[in-house]
Amino acid sequence: KTNEVLNLKAQLKDVRAKMELLEMKIQDLEDSLHAKAMEMEVCENELQRKKNESELLREKVNLLEQEITELRTELAILREEMKCGMASVGLEGNMTEDAQALWREVEKLKAELQEERGNNEHMTVGFQQERQIWKEEKEKVIHYQKQLQQSYLHMYKRNQNLEKMLQELAAGEDGKEPL
Repeated sequence: KTNEVLNLKAQLKDVRAKMELLEMKIQDLEDSLHAKAMEMEVCENELQRKKNESELLREKVNLLEQEITELRTELAILREEMKCGMASVGLEGNMTEDAQALWREVEKLKAELQEERGNNEHMTVGFQQERQIWKEEKEKVIHYQKQLQQSYLHMYKRNQNLEKMLQELAAGEDGKEPL
């Protein structure tokens, strides 16, 4: 029985050493988890900033679309006035210049609108990529936590069993019946 007790004590010592290693590993993993959580928070803040920026771009696109619509309406009215001959010959020259200026403004706004739409599309793709990366990192962290928890529970149960066996053997050596 003395050999058994010594064996169990040696096993217990080994298990405690392994538990210490696991606790160190757990601490490292918790530190890593904390770092990932901080990184995730930074990514979430960046994502929110980009969402806000995207919303501003959408508003700008809407304003440009409204302005284009108004300018087209003005241009159509000017063309109609020219066709009906409501303006005098001297004013027709000015109206033509006005119409040309409006047309140039409409074309300029169309180009701006197209550029803003392209920027908006580019940002949307970037958001989707960031969201996917964030989701993958989150899943990795959760998986890692589950593995760590299972490993810790396994070692804890094993340690409990060894301590119980050691107590039973120690109680048996003292002349008592093992529990």
